[in-house]
Amino acid sequence: MKRSKQVLWLSYYAPPMGGSGVQRPVKFAKYLAKLGWTLHWVCPKEGSYPYRDEGLMQDLDSDRIHVHRVGGGTPQHSILGRWIQSIYYALPASLAARLNSWLYFPDNKVGWARDAHAIALELISTHQIPLIFVTGPPFSSFSLATSLAEETGAKLVLDLRDDWLENQFHQYATASRRTQMAKLEQQVLSKADAIAVINDHTRSSLAKRHPTLAQRMSVIHNGFDPEDFIGKNEALKQVHQQRGDSSNTPQSITPDSIWLYNGLFYRQQDPSDVLKGFVRYTQDTPDSPIQFVIQGDDGKRYRGVVQQVQDRFEWKGYLSHEASLQGVMQADVLWLHLSAMRHIDRVTPGKLFEYMGSGKPIFATIPEGVTAELLRQYGPVSIVHSTRPEEIAKAVRLFEQQRQHGSLPPVNKSFVESFDRQRLTHSLEQIFLNLAPESYL
Repeated sequence: MKRSKQVLWLSYYAPPMGGSGVQRPVKFAKYLAKLGWTLHWVCPKEGSYPYRDEGLMQDLDSDRIHVHRVGGGTPQHSILGRWIQSIYYALPASLAARLNSWLYFPDNKVGWARDAHAIALELISTHQIPLIFVTGPPFSSFSLATSLAEETGAKLVLDLRDDWLENQFHQYATASRRTQMAKLEQQVLSKADAIAVINDHTRSSLAKRHPTLAQRMSVIHNGFDPEDFIGKNEALKQVHQQRGDSSNTPQSITPDSIWLYNGLFYRQQDPSDVLKGFVRYTQDTPDSPIQFVIQGDDGKRYRGVVQQVQDRFEWKGYLSHEASLQGVMQADVLWLHLSAMRHIDRVTPGKLFEYMGSGKPIFATIPEGVTAELLRQYGPVSIVHSTRPEEIAKAVRLFEQQRQHGSLPPVNKSFVESFDRQRLTHSLEQIFLNLAPESYL
């Protein structure tokens, strides 16, 4: 007898939480529902999470997506926890990460996993759910999912949005803490029926540590949702008309040139050297049309860096996903930044794929790694490894000249289309069907 396609969906990050961590599970859920899947999404109440985006709730507007919220049990869900977090954010990034490692294991979200266990177990039993999907970080969610799979016999799919043991942000308080995390990673991954990872470099890292599990690992990149761009082109056309240009192509020439960064600057990703390069360019080229716009970060830590030319910089702070994409489509060049740090070669920021989905030229100040490899296949891009202000200023000047002259390479459309969220969701569905075909066929 054919059964309805059901999955228990475990994700700490869920709307109305905003930020990059929520995008992947939300878009998978949206398109799985359209493919006929019923999702029982277990997540915490939002607590005092600093970034809120009500617009993302629209992606969950389906009678096939059922959201079950539980007590959070994290620092963002208690007065004491918020006080500890305020101390944490006042410390240097590396020290704060070590403190976090000392206080919490495997991470500071472990409390939500304890609260979610009972309701998740009840949902599996009541609805006879044969499949569990869990995304991390936070990796405490993986321990929850593993225990549920062991108790119920449900198939388990892990989704790693970052590397685990060698995560770029992890700073272990002690060597024994790192050993403890390595053991947990081994225990959890060995019990998974399938493992989805964010890119080839992360897969290679995991496979090197767990060679016997390599066959269970599949790469499903982050992506962009074409439906999020609907209506943005008309607004873009109006912007270009206001600038005195009738064209709305991504590389069109305009009296003003907007270079835009979309998103937060994490404390470990200090952009000061690049900003100094932008300042140097502006001072060397006073008649330049470039206006630098940073949306998503309020710039409190970096405004002093650009004070000499502050009229050429605009800081917009946190925006909803809808508003941020509006800004992306109104920009002429999109700036992508990653600082050189441990394991950064494995990182593909979520904004990368929406940048490529926009079809805009991309100016990337990044180290060598998987992000640079992907960008080289995109088309109109400048990749700058140097952090020297004079080198960055030179690269800005050259890229803007190429854009103004229309000499940048075209967008590789077939490559970009491979990151369509709907197409990526089909890949995830195939993993599901391979695990339990007798239930759904």
